[in-house]
Amino acid sequence: MKILQVLLLCLIGLSTVLHAEQGCPAGMVPEGGQGTSSCRPIPGYNQNGAATPAVPRITWISQYGAVAMDTAETGFIGASHDKPSRADAERIAMQNCLQSAKKCEQLIWYANGCVALARGPTLYAVAKGSSPAEAEDAAVTKCSEASCKVVYSNCSKAKAIR
Repeated sequence: MKILQVLLLCLIGLSTVLHAEQGCPAGMVPEGGQGTSSCRPIPGYNQNGAATPAVPRITWISQYGAVAMDTAETGFIGASHDKPSRADAERIAMQNCLQSAKKCEQLIWYANGCVALARGPTLYAVAKGSSPAEAEDAAVTKCSEASCKVVYSNCSKAKAIR
């Protein structure tokens, strides 16, 4: 019986030590001065008290596009998008243009964004933008003919690699 009483006294004595963290839940530590208390997260732990998983590292790979056009005769357009380099984008745009035209010229190249080409009866304009709508609006504005319309629009957005 004496052993039970000693054990009971030990447990009562330890109970004050067990509340030394002011009742903060797992993954939290007490914060504050005398007379005030609050709990803040332990850095590196989530709310369940488990270690926070590492944030996956993301690498962004640029993507390129280009637009070529026969500006002298046919007005034929050649384009490319989502290519790994500017050189590839320009080469493929030129090849696409030359399939139906004899003399093409590079109009524009772009990376990680969008492009649009607007054309009217006598004028044309190209513009870049962060969205198709932004590029199209800019191209129509630059064209400055009332009848200019978007004839080509596309995007090449950077790709995420984990």
